[in-house]
Amino acid sequence: FLFFFLGAVALAPFLLLEEVGSYAFMQGAALGSSFYSVAFVFYIKSLAQGEASLVSPLYNFNIFFLALLAWFFLGEPLTAFKVGGLCLLLYGASYLNKQGHVLASLRAVAVDRSCQYMMIASLLIALGRIMDKHFSAGVPPITYSFWLYIFVSAYMLVYLVALRRIGKVLELLRERPGMSLLAGALNGFSYLLMVVAMSGLDVSVAEPMGLLGLVVTLLLSKIFFHEQVGQRMIGVLFMIGGGWLLCM
Repeated sequence: FLFFFLGAVALAPFLLLEEVGSYAFMQGAALGSSFYSVAFVFYIKSLAQGEASLVSPLYNFNIFFLALLAWFFLGEPLTAFKVGGLCLLLYGASYLNKQGHVLASLRAVAVDRSCQYMMIASLLIALGRIMDKHFSAGVPPITYSFWLYIFVSAYMLVYLVALRRIGKVLELLRERPGMSLLAGALNGFSYLLMVVAMSGLDVSVAEPMGLLGLVVTLLLSKIFFHEQVGQRMIGVLFMIGGGWLLCM
């Protein structure tokens, strides 16, 4: 909830810079945000249970689903380069939990509960990206991003109230105000930049660019959590290669 609500707060001042001709996009933003709401519950569960260097690369595995969904729903071409990119993504994922050969390694990833949570999150995020591409057309990116984050926050607030956990939100905010504000702001502006990118690129091209962040994630995982990232870095490099093929 804080991740999205504080992201909306960070974006709010910039709404004054945009003029909105129609708010017809609101229904689509409300629908797309329902997918993101569930996705990020699984995303946080995955990070809470698994090693960051293991599960974080699978977050970007949504480009695997996205390429297929964009081809099926948006009519974006599924070229030979993109098929090769999808194969490289799978091969790279086998390095995240190396078990001797590719199929055994992929199975080890597939049966890990934290990895399963992240794969569910990736699929739901891919569905959300498809809706973003459709409903954000002609809408100022800052406006669309703000309202989508407001809807996600509202869904999560209802969930928290139903579970009587709203006090935990205030407790977390008191304990970690700086980190909460920083995480929310980074989240809000990163999503805004994704919406801006999708306004000028195919969604299956814009999303793979985010794979470059995986190198940073693995390096920070080694520095702060002392995780073993050697072989995982090799897998990430293969996944980045697959992402670039998807851009061709």
